[in-house]
Amino acid sequence: MELYRFLQQQGFGGRKACRELVEAGLVQLDGQLAHNWRMALDMTAPPALTVNGEPWPLLPQPCYLMLHKPAGYETSHQPQHHRSVYSLLPWQFANLGISAVGRLDVDTTGMLLFSSDGQFVHSLSSPRKVIPKCYQVTARHALTLALAQQLLDGVLLHDETAPLAATAVTLLDEFRLNMSITQGKYHQVKRMVAAAGNRVEALHRIGMGELLLGDLPQGQWRLLTDSELALLGYTPPR
Repeated sequence: MELYRFLQQQGFGGRKACRELVEAGLVQLDGQLAHNWRMALDMTAPPALTVNGEPWPLLPQPCYLMLHKPAGYETSHQPQHHRSVYSLLPWQFANLGISAVGRLDVDTTGMLLFSSDGQFVHSLSSPRKVIPKCYQVTARHALTLALAQQLLDGVLLHDETAPLAATAVTLLDEFRLNMSITQGKYHQVKRMVAAAGNRVEALHRIGMGELLLGDLPQGQWRLLTDSELALLGYTPPR
């Protein structure tokens, strides 16, 4: 693969932009300055890439990543009232067609997945894909076993024709519980807790299926491994 195509594949722009990066002396491969934007690279052993003095983590194609979303960000390329979650990702991702898997409300924190693989985004966002999404709920009023049982039995929400039930509920303390759902209705967790007679003060997504957010710092992102994709029941097309 020629160097400029390699840079394009990593999100550094079109042919002209990538050529100019090399000609300006801003590209290093394995610590050595690259001079020829058309030089051939051995992709069986991709080089370590540094652009404008910044090491770049090589992205597989397609790529899959997890972000720990903070509060105050909209899951939108064109946010209306708050900053976009995409502003938390390197600008190069905009050139790679990265999209979020579903959405989190502005004030909801936690795991948000992204990918340049449209099939992955579609399959995990589809109502037919039954993957539990687990949230940690902080409630305004003290929680009870009766409320937890209501959530498990199902509550009827406004504009719904049938009750919606949580697949798992675990009381953590007086005001916090973990709750898993398989649907993706608008403000579903908040509305379910309200229908059961309480109110959500804070909402944090801690996992999808068997994939957990773990100790990823808030506002940070990382690539997903193939074994983590397998936890979601997905095999990447490589």
